[in-house]
Amino acid sequence: MCNDDLSPYETVPPASMISIGYPGPRPDFLTDAVDLHIHSGPDAIDRIGTSIDIARAAAAAGMKAIVLKDHLFPSYTKAVLTDQAVDGLRVFGGITMNGTAGGIAVRPVLAALAGGARVVMFPTFDGIRYVQKKKPGAIQLQHSFGQQITPILAVEDGKLLPHTEDVLQAVSDHPQVILSAGHLGPEEAIPIMRRAAELGIANKVIEHPNSSDWWSLDHYQQLVDCGTTFNMSYNPYQPIMGRRNFDELVELIGQVGAENCNLITDGGQPYNPMPAITMNVLCEMLYFQGVALDEIIAMAKTNPARMLGL
Repeated sequence: MCNDDLSPYETVPPASMISIGYPGPRPDFLTDAVDLHIHSGPDAIDRIGTSIDIARAAAAAGMKAIVLKDHLFPSYTKAVLTDQAVDGLRVFGGITMNGTAGGIAVRPVLAALAGGARVVMFPTFDGIRYVQKKKPGAIQLQHSFGQQITPILAVEDGKLLPHTEDVLQAVSDHPQVILSAGHLGPEEAIPIMRRAAELGIANKVIEHPNSSDWWSLDHYQQLVDCGTTFNMSYNPYQPIMGRRNFDELVELIGQVGAENCNLITDGGQPYNPMPAITMNVLCEMLYFQGVALDEIIAMAKTNPARMLGL
């Protein structure tokens, strides 16, 4: 049979036909899946596509929702427009409190909430853990544009700084919003999440803790005790980016509990597939490694959908 008239994608057999070495029939991981952390264009650095490109791919795969995350700009504006432009999928965004978006300050957060932001994220590359890294990564350096970054502190000597308290008070008035620790380390994230729990903030997440060595099992337990969940990312196992052993994630999910985890791609890089494809790969890797199907479904669908109120 000649496949000259078919695209390269059409020559690939459907997933249901590929079963060698696979533990039983291939489950449907993407229908109603939710990805809480995706990078998209337009952005300050190259992305695999615009927010509309990425949303269309997710909708075609049957996903329920995606959340757009930008380091340097609020993402809620393009999310609101993308949500209107792409049928069959909900698209959400937020604000990351790096210096280019106003830092940790209540006024930019209030403006973002008024504009439809669903995620309020503490600093990423402007947090002290990243600013003081001895060997900054390539993506971190790209986002600095050659400028010296002054670290933005949320907590000092174990105590929340006043601007952090102001932000938490603002988020507490919006029960549908997700509070994210960004790239903060445990010395800042744990006090923040404890205070957020005191204020009744239900949706609290730590971003891709499986990508660093900052977090101990004791840290995880302290965070679980105050109702925090963990966005477990694919990227630490991507050959260009993390190069970590995938068995670490399987073990970690078993230790902290699938009920406390969401699966995210943290995708959108030009050297990754479309995030919808990456989400499927992540789920299949977990399934092949013996993680229970109901736990994968909870982490890819049920848990993140609940956080978004879907």
